Amino acid sequence: MQPATEESDCHTPKKQILHSIKIPASPYMKRIGFGTGIAVYELERSPAFNKFRSPWALKKLLKRTRKDTAKNTELQKRLNYEAEILRKLDHPNIVGFRAFVEKKDGNILAMEECSFCLGDLIEKRQEDEKGPFDAKILKKVCLDVAKAISYLHNTALLMHCDLKSYNVLIKNDFEKCKLCDFGVCLPITADGNLDLNKAPRAKFCGTKCWYAPEVLRDPQIITTKADIYSFGLMIWEMIALCPPIFEDMIEDIKKTSEMDEEKLDELLAKEGFRKRPPIPADVDLGEEYKHILEIYYRCTCEDMKDRPLASDLEVILNDIFYKK
Repeated sequence: MQPATEESDCHTPKKQILHSIKIPASPYMKRIGFGTGIAVYELERSPAFNKFRSPWALKKLLKRTRKDTAKNTELQKRLNYEAEILRKLDHPNIVGFRAFVEKKDGNILAMEECSFCLGDLIEKRQEDEKGPFDAKILKKVCLDVAKAISYLHNTALLMHCDLKSYNVLIKNDFEKCKLCDFGVCLPITADGNLDLNKAPRAKFCGTKCWYAPEVLRDPQIITTKADIYSFGLMIWEMIALCPPIFEDMIEDIKKTSEMDEEKLDELLAKEGFRKRPPIPADVDLGEEYKHILEIYYRCTCEDMKDRPLASDLEVILNDIFYKK
């Protein structure tokens, strides 16, 4: 893939390129996010023509990852793929593509920067012992994310495959929520099934804590209904304030030094099946949570045929959020 240029076919007009911008070394930039082998940094941009220019988020491989040839190759491939996908997407609830550049020491994907990551806000709320998010905020997050996945499923013809709180970014005080991280998304047909012509040997490769039952089984059944299940688990996260893990795995996880994603994946793979996590008994949810809980239960039905479509979710949540 060639680096973005001003003449490139980018979905936002007048994209700038990273070649013309001096990028400080990673230690001199503020790290605002991270994942397996990668980190996201804030790039402050100088004003142009006396106008303020918003900062960008730069996604790049960690230095220690680049030393592992096999892992480096796989993650670079995923980053390149994400850049190709992201530059084609154009929706207010999907993080904006800004630029992409290939460098000898690791490629860089530049994106729109948001204020917070939902996963981090969930962790902070749990630490502060504040309890579930307010129902109004829950509805807002769900509506914005439903709009994003409806666009993916029906316009872009893509499955996200890694829908979770850590891939939802927040603008200001929940002014707008945006879906990010498209490195493992898969092409689909108009009826919501995996497009075998475009991806004949594809596998669902998200984060197993958020997997639907049918993609934990072997062979996997890959349809957009898997994204819907993960969407439901995201609702659960905002109520329970922790990742959607099996209760019988909690003790195993406590024995580890930290909540390592690969370790969680191994534990989930051994189970091979999942049941809907129950709403914590010690959480007091009032009448204002009624509709959100109904959506949670519908989205996490074991039988994928009983789960709603993303387009239906968008309509239902729009009605719920704006209902007086």
